[in-house]
Amino acid sequence: MNIKTVVVLLLVLVVLPGCTSAVEVLQPAAATPQAVATVAPCAHELAVLAVDFDPPLNSTRILSGGGVTLLVAVENRGLSEEKEVSVSARLLAPNDQTGPRELASETVYVKSLAAGEVRVVRFNQVSQLPQHESYQLVVQIKPVAGETDTADNVRSYDIVVHTDN
Repeated sequence: MNIKTVVVLLLVLVVLPGCTSAVEVLQPAAATPQAVATVAPCAHELAVLAVDFDPPLNSTRILSGGGVTLLVAVENRGLSEEKEVSVSARLLAPNDQTGPRELASETVYVKSLAAGEVRVVRFNQVSQLPQHESYQLVVQIKPVAGETDTADNVRSYDIVVHTDN
């Protein structure tokens, strides 16, 4: 053993026991890099991000027939500008015998939506709806030519009205 090795061993045995050490994980130099799965961006990809209401929904407003405006955030996740993007909203009421009944429906067209752009679409104010304990809101973007993944083009929301009785 040479003197350098003895000094290093003494440092490890005598000086360093009270020290805390950091842990570092390194990839061994001889390891073969693993392939990482990637997803190529699509040329055409639209999505419904979220909905909101103006003013915010509350049971008093709904029960009094007060108006509310639907706001829908739409995103172009694709690489291409999209023209005449069709965004529709349907408000449904439950009907136990025949299925849901449509209370309101509207379609708004976005003239153009640039790649990567998020736009808030404003629908006409709706008021004087029949009173129900629950509603279903369905928001949908019509798929554009070349769009293959349409799972995020539709969102459905259950709206439950709680009254203070």
